[in-house]
Amino acid sequence: MEENKTNINWYPGHMSKAKRQIIQDLKLVDIVIEILDSRIPISSQNPDIRELTKNKEKIIVLNKSDLADDIQNDLWVRKFQSKGQKAILVDCNKGLGINKVLNTIENIFSLKKENFSEKGRVGKKARIMVVRNTKCWKIFFY
Repeated sequence: MEENKTNINWYPGHMSKAKRQIIQDLKLVDIVIEILDSRIPISSQNPDIRELTKNKEKIIVLNKSDLADDIQNDLWVRKFQSKGQKAILVDCNKGLGINKVLNTIENIFSLKKENFSEKGRVGKKARIMVVRNTKCWKIFFY
């Protein structure tokens, strides 16, 4: 009996497309915001995105924090911070934590802006990539 060898690619096309887009656009952005589900932060994190964005300024947004246990939320924030990552608890439905994300963006970019000013590049806006598991959006922020 002849055995058929078929390669099965489990990696869905939309994930592959998002990965290509991230690789292409990553050199153009200043800050990456990765949105994770605060109830399952590690499971909701795409390891490819984590690896691709490791050399960029990054903010971890732990969304749906209102649905997760407060003690666990604090533990996750501390765990990310212990790895040198900024992590912020957010409830997008109520808008809680959004101002903290915006303030963190401004703080990160203000340091970059000083470097740009020294080189004569004034008026530069922060370019931010927002990623969530298999989706990628880009926004521009001042």
